[in-house]
Amino acid sequence: MSDPIAATVRPGSPADGAEPLLDRAAIEAVIAAANRAPSIHNTQPWSWQLHPTHLSLRADRDRQLRVADPDGHSMMISCGAALALTELGLRTLGREVSVTRLPDPDDPDLLAEFRLGQPRPATARELQLFAAAQRRQSDRRPFTSEDIASETVEALRAAADGAGVHTDFPVRDEQRVDLAVAVSWADRTEARDPDYLAEMNRWLRESDVHTDGVPAGAIPYVPAGQVRHTDVPLRDFEIGVSGRLLIERDVDEKPLIALLLTESDTAAEQLAVGEAMMRLMLEAELLGLGTCPLCQAVDLVAFRSRIRTLMGWQGLPQMMVRVGHPSPGGAQPARTPRRPVADVLDVLPD
Repeated sequence: MSDPIAATVRPGSPADGAEPLLDRAAIEAVIAAANRAPSIHNTQPWSWQLHPTHLSLRADRDRQLRVADPDGHSMMISCGAALALTELGLRTLGREVSVTRLPDPDDPDLLAEFRLGQPRPATARELQLFAAAQRRQSDRRPFTSEDIASETVEALRAAADGAGVHTDFPVRDEQRVDLAVAVSWADRTEARDPDYLAEMNRWLRESDVHTDGVPAGAIPYVPAGQVRHTDVPLRDFEIGVSGRLLIERDVDEKPLIALLLTESDTAAEQLAVGEAMMRLMLEAELLGLGTCPLCQAVDLVAFRSRIRTLMGWQGLPQMMVRVGHPSPGGAQPARTPRRPVADVLDVLPD
C-alpha cells in the first residue's frame, strides 16, 4: 500500500500550466498533525478548506473565548501555531510550499493560503520536526531544577526569532520577581471574575467523551493547603475542578520562561507569534525539553500593557512559554483530545 505522505500530489500537465492538485489522503494526514497545535483551553479555533488547487486556513470565531480572549488575541496565536504545522506538514510532501498570510483584507478570518510548487525532497530536519509535532504535548507538571544550558537557550531563540518576533528569556532575579508579580496579578484578576470561571469550567472536559477542551488528566492536582513552589504560576484550572495528574510535592521549580514580543499588536503579528511559539516548542521537543504556554498574563490588552511597563520592554509581550527538563518519573499527562479531521476540513468541489 502506498504511503499518503510519500505519494502526495497529482501534478497538472506542464503544457497547460495547471497548478499541482492536492491529494486528499495526504492533506488529511497533514491536517491531523496540524490539528495537534496548542490552543487556549484546547479550543482548537481553526478550520481548513481544501480547494482544487490550494489549501486555506481559517479562524473559527465560534470557538473564540468571549471572556478570556475578547479581542481574539489568543485565538490568532493559536491559529498561528496551526499555520506553522500546516506549512511544515506540507513541506514533508516533497514539494515547494508557498504561503500567503492574510490574503484578503475583506475576509479577516481567512488566515493563510498554501500552494504546492515544484518537486523538492523533504529535508531530514523537516521530517524530524514533523515527527516532533506529533509527539509534542503541553506539560503542566513541575520541571526538574536542572538548568538549561546557554547554548540550548540560544538554539531556542534562533528557532523562534523572525518575521518581526523577538524572543527574550528573563533570567535575572529582579526580572523573575517582576514577571511573577505580573502573572500573579493577572491570575488574581481573572479568578475574581465569575464569568471567566464559568467559561473556563465549560472547557474542562472528559477526554473519553469530548474531542476538545482540557481533560482533568492533564491538570496537575495540588492538594488543599499544599502550595506549588513555582515563581511564575500556571493558569489554575483546579479553581473549578480537581485535576487528576498527580505531581511531585516540594519541588522548587524555576523553569525557563520564553517571552515572545512584537513591535505592536496587529493580527499579522499575533499570527507570527503563534508560528514562532510553535517553532520554539518543536525545537524544545527535539532537545528533550518540555513546554507549556503561559498565556494568562497576556490574555487581555490591559495585561499585556501592564507587563510591558513593569518589565521595561520596548516590544509588546504576546506570549509566554514555560520550558524545562521534564520529570523523569511519576504520572504522565493525559494526551489532550483533538477533533476528527472530518470536523475541521471542508473539501470544496472542483
